[in-house]
Amino acid sequence: MNSFEELESNVRYYCRRWPAVFSSAQGSVITDEDGVEYLDFFAGAGALSYGHNNPLFVEVAIEHLRSGRLLHSLDTFTPEKRTFLDTIQRTILAPRQLDMVVQTVGPTGATAVEAALQLAQRLTGHRAVLGFEGGYHGMSYRAASISASMAGRETSAHLKDFVALPFVQHVSDADIELLDTTLRSPVNGQPIGVIIIEPTQGEGGARAFDPVYLSAIRRITRELGILVIADEIQAGVGRTGPFFSFEGSQLDPDVICVSKSISGLGLPMAINLVRRNLDTWNPGEFTGTFRGNNLAFATSATMLENYWSDSTLEKNTEQFGHTVRTALESIADSFGAGGFSVRGNGLLCGLAVGDTELASAISRNAFERRLIVETCGPGDTIVKLLAPLVIEPEQLDEGLTRLALAVEEACSVR
Repeated sequence: MNSFEELESNVRYYCRRWPAVFSSAQGSVITDEDGVEYLDFFAGAGALSYGHNNPLFVEVAIEHLRSGRLLHSLDTFTPEKRTFLDTIQRTILAPRQLDMVVQTVGPTGATAVEAALQLAQRLTGHRAVLGFEGGYHGMSYRAASISASMAGRETSAHLKDFVALPFVQHVSDADIELLDTTLRSPVNGQPIGVIIIEPTQGEGGARAFDPVYLSAIRRITRELGILVIADEIQAGVGRTGPFFSFEGSQLDPDVICVSKSISGLGLPMAINLVRRNLDTWNPGEFTGTFRGNNLAFATSATMLENYWSDSTLEKNTEQFGHTVRTALESIADSFGAGGFSVRGNGLLCGLAVGDTELASAISRNAFERRLIVETCGPGDTIVKLLAPLVIEPEQLDEGLTRLALAVEEACSVR
């Protein structure tokens, strides 16, 4: 019996795209049960930014498990939580002058978004939300309802109190005027209380908002008393170079949603960073059974200590990003006939090919060449690259070579 075919739900997805039985992994390489090795430019949808089984974190996890230390603790005090809080304050919050507290919300990014929306509604008294075309914020009910990238899917449930503005890559006066007008206009009779934005969109097409536009968002929302949520679930924790993808702008969010790679090891973990003066929760008002993953606290603190005590990783990621963009631009020039474009920052990059079947063919061809890449964006027309931040330069070059061959083959049969 094929257990996967007989016993697993039809909802399974990635296994259809990459039909191998993966059994082990290290760094940027994942191996199937037949011993075939693949370069992983997917990295757990961004949850493995620090590579598979990073030995720094594995040793911490092994020691934690062997010592009999707490694994599950809800939100009780533990040494691991204290170390994590102290480390994120010292390495991330203090250097960026972010006067924020840490809210542990549960194991998923969607939970972080739900908590942020609930807090915003509590603070402003308004339920209406402004988001953006291409935005993706999770699969729980309200997170999916404000994910404009899911419009048209049967699983989406768009609320009447949500409106989406266009993505803005190069800001114009008209963009600012539309933003201002929309923020001042009720949605289904409800004033807008919060704006949620991925400063660099992941599922929406590996594309970054104009920093000037992000600054305008903060200026107008501050005038109107509207809160700003930055969804940094995929683009954060160093994926675009800086720890947060909004750095370099003046977005200055009120709440920052963080998940995916925050544990370093790929363990379920999500937090919200909340501006201190907005932390008006009553004790237990937002709760959850799996807020206290002490193993993830331990590996996360190690990740922050080893990779964010200085700027080495950030500079490496920016250099890797330059390498990727240069390679993608060469691919676009060679095979795109002027119809391809390159987008993204750092190691969140995409090759927009403008055609769903072509993007799918490129992903399939890449898999045949032992390279794992996914598609994203409107109609899944963008080939997205999420190589681990700790990838070896030789592996990055090899993966980009395999991608070029996959694109060449796909274009040759069009």
